[in-house]
Amino acid sequence: MQIPPKFEQDIRQKHTNLVPAVYIHTYGVGSSPDIYMSTNSLDLPFHSGSQAHWRPILLNVPSLKESIDIEKRNYKISSVNIDISNAPYDGTRFSELVNNTSLINEECRIYWISPSVTNIPEQPNAAPLDDSAFQVYFGVIRRYEHDDEKVKLVVEDRSQAKLHIDLPHNTLE
Repeated sequence: MQIPPKFEQDIRQKHTNLVPAVYIHTYGVGSSPDIYMSTNSLDLPFHSGSQAHWRPILLNVPSLKESIDIEKRNYKISSVNIDISNAPYDGTRFSELVNNTSLINEECRIYWISPSVTNIPEQPNAAPLDDSAFQVYFGVIRRYEHDDEKVKLVVEDRSQAKLHIDLPHNTLE
């Protein structure tokens, strides 16, 4: 992980002011547009210059969970729980943004934004610019639940796709 220089400068200060931002990239025919949300209302562009309004609908700072059991040789895939307000914002609820499409298996990225940040990196593994936000997580949405007040997303690290192997590998006739 590379930390953008201006972000690193900001976190070395005596007082820090970090804001989480969550970006859900949707794919497919008839899918809803990409979703940008934070705990604060932000207008922060991507590297390419495309503008994004980050809706202030995050209810909490996403928390990351990961564990490794060395004795049993078990690795639990890291996951993040994201709580989102489903109250109307600009006349639209989060569940209405999604419409009838599923968020399952959609990309989700979580960033930390500091006062010197002026843009968001577009590629998950691209080298950050000096004034980029710091990407702390990249995963896919595995669970999506909502009611009239709250939406809960469970996002898993993409490592499961790389670590999972279907067995048996070879079959004998």
